[in-house]
Amino acid sequence: MEAQHARSDYGLERVPGKDIQSRITALQESLVAESLDGAFLLQNVDVYYFSGTLQRAILFVPASGEPALMVIKSFQRARNESPLEGVYPLSGREAILPLLADLGHGAFKRVGLELDVLPAAQYIWFLKKFPQTAFVDVSPAIRSQRMIKSAYEIEQIRRATTVVDGDYREIRGRIREGMPEIEVDGLLAGLARRGGHMGVMRIRGWNQEMPTAHVLVGETGAGLSCCETPVNGIGITPAMPQGASFGRVVRNQPIYIDHGVAINGYHSDQTRTLVIGKLDATLARAHACSVEILKQLEAEIRPGIACSEIYTMAKTIADAHGLAAHFMGHGEGQVNFLGHGIGLEIDELPVMAPRFNLPVQEGMVFALEPKFIFPALGTVGIEDDYRVTADGLERLTLTEQDLLYIQQE
Repeated sequence: MEAQHARSDYGLERVPGKDIQSRITALQESLVAESLDGAFLLQNVDVYYFSGTLQRAILFVPASGEPALMVIKSFQRARNESPLEGVYPLSGREAILPLLADLGHGAFKRVGLELDVLPAAQYIWFLKKFPQTAFVDVSPAIRSQRMIKSAYEIEQIRRATTVVDGDYREIRGRIREGMPEIEVDGLLAGLARRGGHMGVMRIRGWNQEMPTAHVLVGETGAGLSCCETPVNGIGITPAMPQGASFGRVVRNQPIYIDHGVAINGYHSDQTRTLVIGKLDATLARAHACSVEILKQLEAEIRPGIACSEIYTMAKTIADAHGLAAHFMGHGEGQVNFLGHGIGLEIDELPVMAPRFNLPVQEGMVFALEPKFIFPALGTVGIEDDYRVTADGLERLTLTEQDLLYIQQE
């Protein structure tokens, strides 16, 4: 049963105040550990994580004491949505200094900024307005903190996985031979929105974008693109070189669907391979290998194992099946990772990659996605979301892990 959470004046579900307070407390502990006087947060998802509202605002978190959410627009909504006590109207950036002075914040020696995402113009403005202050990148601390999920966050991800599972079940009954990829994509988008998907997939990486679904049939699934993912598709324009194309569903060719949903900001990310008829033997063997990889990882991952070792385990299985050249891409499109954290963004920590040696920790939530790409044939694979418990992995995604067959009348 879902927990009942407080709602805003618009009837929208609010983030629990206890979650916001625990997040602020944890960040302040990091600030003290780094000898910082405080941190200015400007990136929208970070502001939401620590305040519970995504209105246009700047959040100042001091190393001790109450944070100040300084809101440019809409102050009314921010005050109603955020459980923070210190919510103040802000006429513009120039008003930051006098407002903080009124709140008792004097000269700063060292202050944190989100330097992984902050635009240069914003950074330069802070340098000019605080000439005696040394600015330090606080992004690593924030991303590490967000890596461990609370019960509330896991609840939202579970809700998202339920919607994704329903979408796969319904789309299997609606896909028809000859249907364009973009039509299947549109159907999935409609199903997701009906289930409560917020409509976008948020990604932190610079210049990276992510649609709600990648629907790729046959050889379009092997198309190369700029994205830092193993499978991208070719899209319908160079202006968005990924995702569904004008290609059509064809019998005996893989229908690769990588579908995401975000509920109250929190993402689920799942991939399944579907087919009308029968897959080519090479593709069927590769798909079976992807399922074998996931089953093996589900059995062996425990808190303490290095994320890099998870990647190595998966690659070793692919190598043993003679599929190394097609594992996680092909040619210049091959990538060296197996999975990624999920939460308010689709590219959170941790990363299952060769040089990412952070140990798996209880409370992490991540997606594992062993996939195989074959030029001229297409892509097969699977992706599921997992929560790390003290005993190992709990699979959060619900759809069966087999190859999904579509029966045509």
